[in-house]
Amino acid sequence: MPRSTPPSPSYPFSLCDRNDIGGLSTPLHSDTGKAQIFVYDAYPGGIGIAEKGFELIEELWRATLKAIAECPCESGCPSCIQSPKCGNNNEPLDKEAAELILKALLKAGC
Repeated sequence: MPRSTPPSPSYPFSLCDRNDIGGLSTPLHSDTGKAQIFVYDAYPGGIGIAEKGFELIEELWRATLKAIAECPCESGCPSCIQSPKCGNNNEPLDKEAAELILKALLKAGC
């Protein structure tokens, strides 16, 4: 049975919860002309969680891909791709696309 509040994606890597991390995604950022994802410390002034996440990014991608792939839901749920903090009300979400993007990032070694 899926959890109603899944642990933070950084759970196996740091002692924090999802409220310690903030993020923003946009399909077209005005400064870069590309899709962008920004992850930041939610604590004012920061405490290094986002920086540590950057250092561990490939491990985080692998753990995220594993969580998504092993989730028994069909199209995405709170245990794999939905977030209670999503500013877009979890729209649009696509479980298959999330897996494809993570696999491409890992293959490219970004």
